[in-house]
Amino acid sequence: MISFLISAFNEGKFIKGTVDTIYKSVDEVEFIDKFEIVIVNDGSSDFTEKSIQELQSKFKNITYCKNEKNLGMGYSIKKGLKLIKYSKFMLLPGGDDVQADAIISILKHFHSSDLVMAFPINTEDRTKFRNIISKLYSLIYIIFFDCCVNYINGPSIFPTEKVRNMKLRSDRNGIISEIITKLLHSDITYCEVPVFFGFRQKERSIITIKVLYDAIVSFIRLFIEMKVFDKNKFSIRSKRKNIY
Repeated sequence: MISFLISAFNEGKFIKGTVDTIYKSVDEVEFIDKFEIVIVNDGSSDFTEKSIQELQSKFKNITYCKNEKNLGMGYSIKKGLKLIKYSKFMLLPGGDDVQADAIISILKHFHSSDLVMAFPINTEDRTKFRNIISKLYSLIYIIFFDCCVNYINGPSIFPTEKVRNMKLRSDRNGIISEIITKLLHSDITYCEVPVFFGFRQKERSIITIKVLYDAIVSFIRLFIEMKVFDKNKFSIRSKRKNIY
């Protein structure tokens, strides 16, 4: 049993594809008998709400809520966390960016550990600039938080109660890095799954000053919390599970 949590902002064209991809992926993983999809509409100004309502009329396991204005992915994820009902959940973007093969690879390791993280092995499909930014971002988290993993910001399966009990501070894109960093400093097991990442439906947006600002603010808040005020709380190290 697993919950899929989606934050959607102006994803009217793609949200149906995201849901279809989830259904296709679950069908391939026979041991997952029950699942739900929780979609948080983050103040979209397009026809995202209409598309989700149409999906709700077709699929009975979709839960929908919305923000009256755009409040950020982190805010939406925290809101969605209150609604999910299963012991593990997976975060997915609303733009159908993660292909079924990647989701299937992650789901197959559902029972391998508490936290199942994915990392891309087809980095040559990205631009040099995005690869550099991604490597730098991961390096920063290795240096300051000792998060020695391949990818700190990818689609993952999370333990619901562990995440619910965290004091999550990020309201925007830094939320995934915050969750993973805190989990890696808690009493859990984790594993990493190599997958092919594909962004078929739309090109990723460029890194804007606002996105960069949000990333810096999220990092500073996380550093102050984990290295100053709650240093002892995060002195635990998670345990890596070998899945090979």
